[in-house]
Amino acid sequence: MSTPQTVSAEEYLPRDTADVVRTVRNSRGRAERLAVRGGEQVEDTLTLPDQRTVVSLRRMNSVLDINLGRRTVRVQAGAKLSDIDRRLGAHGLGLPIVGDHRDITAGGFASVGGVSSASHRYGLFIDQIVDLEYVDPDGRIGTCGRHHHTERFHRILGAGGRAGIITALTLDAVDIDKDHTWLTTDADRFLDFDSFVEHAHTEIANPGNAALQVGRWVDTAPLKVARPVGTGHVQLGTVRFGQWSSLYPTTPTRSLRARREVGTRTRKSLGAIASHAGGKAGMPVRNAAAGALMFAPKVLTLRDAEYLADTVISSSERGPAYRVGIFAPLSTYASVFYRLHDLFSGHRERTGCFTVISAMTYGVRSSYLRDEAAARNLPAEDHGLITFTCRLRPSALPSELLRDIVAGIDEICASEHAMRYESAD
Repeated sequence: MSTPQTVSAEEYLPRDTADVVRTVRNSRGRAERLAVRGGEQVEDTLTLPDQRTVVSLRRMNSVLDINLGRRTVRVQAGAKLSDIDRRLGAHGLGLPIVGDHRDITAGGFASVGGVSSASHRYGLFIDQIVDLEYVDPDGRIGTCGRHHHTERFHRILGAGGRAGIITALTLDAVDIDKDHTWLTTDADRFLDFDSFVEHAHTEIANPGNAALQVGRWVDTAPLKVARPVGTGHVQLGTVRFGQWSSLYPTTPTRSLRARREVGTRTRKSLGAIASHAGGKAGMPVRNAAAGALMFAPKVLTLRDAEYLADTVISSSERGPAYRVGIFAPLSTYASVFYRLHDLFSGHRERTGCFTVISAMTYGVRSSYLRDEAAARNLPAEDHGLITFTCRLRPSALPSELLRDIVAGIDEICASEHAMRYESAD
């Protein structure tokens, strides 16, 4: 059996659980601590001030077993969800919850909880985990699951690798053909933030038979344009708009298939425009293309819909940004949304630290979250996930201002019984 391969001074590439054990044990007693990466390669520019050794699981990417009778699949932690889903598709099965881009790994998604536009039906990704294998900080192999060592199971899930390195998982699957399940989009558009939040709250509380649901809001800073003659700038108005999309099953027709092909080509073109428009001059073009990509097309397959954000992530999230996700109980959902928006827009107005402020929101009905809320003596309710992405002007966001923003978010969570979503960002 091979030993962990050292690729650089700070990366190991184990092939199996035994390799992970040796890596962990070899690091014990040293000054450095371990950081865990799923499938992505560590860039040369990555800085790890307190973690000099990186364990990358990208070689631990096998689908170990598909149990058709139990509708489960066992995988190594570095297996990409898109690859797992394709393998399941050959047997008429699929994963209920997948990440919104194709490079997310099973272990990485489990370590942050995992949410998607189907979470109003199926909960979090970790709600789909039957059991897992892990290596603890002392280099010992352990197993836990829904029905054995449940306290340890909950401690490892969503812990970002701090409670142990997940090496293998058994996942639930559902009967579905994602390549031939067609969806049509019922879209509502808004220019008023209050109306958008009210509508999102109503849809999350009463999703009906929607297969997927997602809301998106964009709020740009005033655009300053240099005058062609003289000095100074002309300040144009802000752009504020949102869309709530509920996607419902539909019967495919020749017309729907044709519309899907046109939509696919259009999204690829917009993605190419957004990806290649560089510099300040290209920012309006990039933002316009990325904004168009944000909204769900009228008709598409379930697999298309699950990975719709793939192009958006690669094209619209260029540059530094501050991101935060909050699980808000339905009873305080609107208040949390308003207060977070006011917090970020207020700092933008006072300091100019942010440019574009965008939000995405889903409904989440999760057994794990209910248990987590009960453990914190919070009401056991269904939740809405609210994520904000704020484009940064780094020079305008000193560390003391960032601390103020984090303190403001913590105060909102405490007073509204909300919980942070500790994602990998």
